[in-house]
Amino acid sequence: MKITDIKARKLLNSKTAWTIETTITLEDGSFGKASIPGGVSKGKTEVVSHPANLALQKIESLKDFLLNKDFRQTSLDSYLLTLDGTNDKSNLGGNVMLSISVSFAKAVAMARNIPLYKHIYQMHYKDVLDNKKLFDPKFERPEMMMLMLEGGLHGSNNASIQEFMAIVNTIDRGIEIYKKIQEELKRLKKSTNVGAEGAFSPDQYDNDQMLTLLAGFLKKETIALDIAASSFKETDKIPNYEELLNSYPITSIEDPYDEEDWPNWKIFAKKYNKKITVVTDDITTTNPTILKKAIKENIGNATIVKPNQIGTLTETLMATKLAQENGWEVIVSHRGSDTNDDFVADLAIGINADYVKFGSPARGERVAKYNRLMEIWNEIDSKEALKETSDKLEIMKNDKCMYIDPVTKKACGKKSNSIMKIQGENVPLCSTHYNVVYRLGLR
Repeated sequence: MKITDIKARKLLNSKTAWTIETTITLEDGSFGKASIPGGVSKGKTEVVSHPANLALQKIESLKDFLLNKDFRQTSLDSYLLTLDGTNDKSNLGGNVMLSISVSFAKAVAMARNIPLYKHIYQMHYKDVLDNKKLFDPKFERPEMMMLMLEGGLHGSNNASIQEFMAIVNTIDRGIEIYKKIQEELKRLKKSTNVGAEGAFSPDQYDNDQMLTLLAGFLKKETIALDIAASSFKETDKIPNYEELLNSYPITSIEDPYDEEDWPNWKIFAKKYNKKITVVTDDITTTNPTILKKAIKENIGNATIVKPNQIGTLTETLMATKLAQENGWEVIVSHRGSDTNDDFVADLAIGINADYVKFGSPARGERVAKYNRLMEIWNEIDSKEALKETSDKLEIMKNDKCMYIDPVTKKACGKKSNSIMKIQGENVPLCSTHYNVVYRLGLR
């Protein structure tokens, strides 16, 4: 696909800091737009992210190298890596490279007349799809590690643990738990102000008080913790994990030790890998090379996937595939300072992630991702969504575009160049009306 235009601008993120948003346009007019999040607690091996003003300058300087050239996702990302020429992407900047990489993927998905998650699926599983253009992939619904309470760098209390999450299967159940905690805090006359990712951070609460509060509103659900040990203050102590696991329904622990403390990671994983989900994040930073070492040394059984930790979509998919091929679970995550970009929802579905971490069911930048997740679920398996779409359109069965103009009641009649499945029927559409149908109800 040939890139004909690249535009970038500054954008505010959820921490009132500037980030960037890049728009790429292809020769057929298709376009993609991507804004880049940032981390509050960050791993030391994450790629370099340039300040917004410098990032804009870098993008401007790349136009001579990218405009009016044909790329595929892998060739674009490879070219960016060559132009950067560093291990930590300190030349171009990981945020610059990712904004180009993801916006290109979105533009290509539009050009191909398929939803972004299907485009990602086809790239991720290309070796098992035999390059088929039409197929019926099986998309799994990831469970949600929904954030309820925040401590550490995200909160304003005495809890050293950063994230206290409930693992839920439905957004409705997550919201129910969230609201019950809110009501209880009000009853106790505690603040219901929220932390960096939209969860509650009651004053003076320590780790045990937070866990007791959360566990009190769970039924069959269990708890996931992000310890974020690399972000501990000097006065913070590593929790007694055996005691925590015996006292609370915890089934997942992320970053239990500092990212440089490989010996304790190995001891922890040897003891708990068969009992709970042991999640790597700051220690692996979505980096295929580091993740390969982590898998070899058996320091966990699951990993966090954050594209901005590594800087390109291709490398993100490489890390994901490496984890999945070695039996590790994959958790697609948002970041502490995020934007309304919902790309990670499509990524999670496209790679068949086991879990998602999108924060609490509050704050716009978190809600955007849950809403996109529901939108995808509706498209995949909601009969009501299909019925709603079919009610909006009359379907004619011939080998030309079947779209009926709702005003003139006349068929388009142009040569079809794409297929959309509606109510079990493969319906031929021209590219223009594919996009119309897509936006009316199937997106």
